[in-house]
Amino acid sequence: MIPFRSLFPIALVLSTAGIAGCKEDPPAPTPEPASSAAPQNKGKLNIRNPMAPLAKVDPQTMKEYRSDVCYFGTLTLKQARDAYLASLGKDEPSEKKIPSFGGAAAPPMPPGMPGKDGKPATAPKDPAAKPTAPPKDPAAKGPEPGGAKPKPDERKPFNFAMRAPHERNARACTVAAGLKEPAMPDTDAALATFAPFAVELAKNIAAATNYYQREEYKKDSFEKGKELHKKLIADFEKLDEMSDKLGTAVLAWHKSHPPDLAAAEEGHKVALTAFQDARTTMVSLIGKKIELDAYKAALKKLEESAEALKTFGTSHQADPWPKIMSPSVDAFIRAIKDAEPKITADKGIDPDAFLPIVTSFTSLVEAKHRALSRSLIAKGQTQPGRPAQPAAPGAPPGAAPPTPAAKDKPVHE
Repeated sequence: MIPFRSLFPIALVLSTAGIAGCKEDPPAPTPEPASSAAPQNKGKLNIRNPMAPLAKVDPQTMKEYRSDVCYFGTLTLKQARDAYLASLGKDEPSEKKIPSFGGAAAPPMPPGMPGKDGKPATAPKDPAAKPTAPPKDPAAKGPEPGGAKPKPDERKPFNFAMRAPHERNARACTVAAGLKEPAMPDTDAALATFAPFAVELAKNIAAATNYYQREEYKKDSFEKGKELHKKLIADFEKLDEMSDKLGTAVLAWHKSHPPDLAAAEEGHKVALTAFQDARTTMVSLIGKKIELDAYKAALKKLEESAEALKTFGTSHQADPWPKIMSPSVDAFIRAIKDAEPKITADKGIDPDAFLPIVTSFTSLVEAKHRALSRSLIAKGQTQPGRPAQPAAPGAPPGAAPPTPAAKDKPVHE
């Protein structure tokens, strides 16, 4: 027989449920319309709206821009080659000689400065540097019993700061080679052979960088490293000829097709003058030997045109040309100034000093294109936006895809 006290809680629960069941059921909640979803985004501008109008860029200007990014951007391949060969000499990779492709594309944060996690930053590891054992502390004890032990085969995280944008710039060549109009015969022929070559070389450099960064050579006794070494040496021997052929075609095209600035506004003219002076300076620094007098004359002219651009921007702060291009011109000049101690007439530029010059000039080429797009949109020379699509390989962030010729073409630059 169940005691009365044991039945009391059960009776209480049943009576409560009965009372609740007598009440009307509340109506089911009506789902919010799709337009009112995500209220936290209400009032915020979607800066990545795929349907925003795009600048109507002249096809010739677009093709010249892509060709410039391809040629000047892939000069980083020469830097990687020179650094690699300097680290090995005539030897193959081995425990005694770990190859290196040079420093980071952007200077690392100075050691001791707080990083993103609030901890002091340290300089990135150079794969060619020999590890040094820390000094022993006599008072130090071994690991605590039961403590975590590192796995012997654990892969080290890849240090992306050590990778130059070789692959990205090589893919820009593929994009440039895909633009058939207008015809640029010499440039088109050079791009057709250089684009696949540059992509393959950049992939092998990335694979080798990854291989040595993660010390995978300790697992296979340099087997993969020696295979990559053969491929790299074979392509490095062809690099100068193929790159120079493309450079000759690109620069000859610019010389025979100067920009038509008859109807251009003042900001455009001042900005393009600075860009042309920057390109002349960049060209004077390419090669195993440098004519110092020509380089210094080009740099002086660039500094004058950069100051003129900055002055114009001070009195025309809404003009997109000085607003976008002036910081990039200044960054390019700073990169050259930083490299000056390592520039010699007979040996050219130290590979690690050359890399920031190349990357800053490539950024300037992209800044010029952004300024043009912003200027055309401001003047209403636009076309309807397109649905979101994957970005073209090698395209800079925010760049519009190539478009067919339009009736009201903008000023060709």
